[in-house]
Amino acid sequence: MQPSRNFDDLKFSSIHRRILLWGSGGPFLDGYVLVMIGVALEQLTPALKLDADWIGLLGAGTLAGLFVGTSLFGYISDKVGRRKMFLIDIIAIGVISVATMFVSSPVELLVMRVLIGIVIGADYP
Repeated sequence: MQPSRNFDDLKFSSIHRRILLWGSGGPFLDGYVLVMIGVALEQLTPALKLDADWIGLLGAGTLAGLFVGTSLFGYISDKVGRRKMFLIDIIAIGVISVATMFVSSPVELLVMRVLIGIVIGADYP
């Protein structure tokens, strides 16, 4: 009888690299989307004539959407499968991010930030 091997004793192989790459892509993208609004607001404030209230709403909009998305998509992911939901989620983040480039008012930007927060919520189990 051969003794069982410990996971720590295995060599780091190409499958481990792929798992690391694919497994960290979603959280990296989520963090990027959440953090970049702070940088973007510096440029958007004069262009959209944002006041302190709008800046606060735009910063919090994604987090509010995240709360809704986590609650909603956890249930949906159980039904359709996590892999399928993860792929849909990544595509939706890209589409909403591109759509965000065409906003012309603070209300439109807030809607996009809430939507992207909802979609990011699908990444979390």
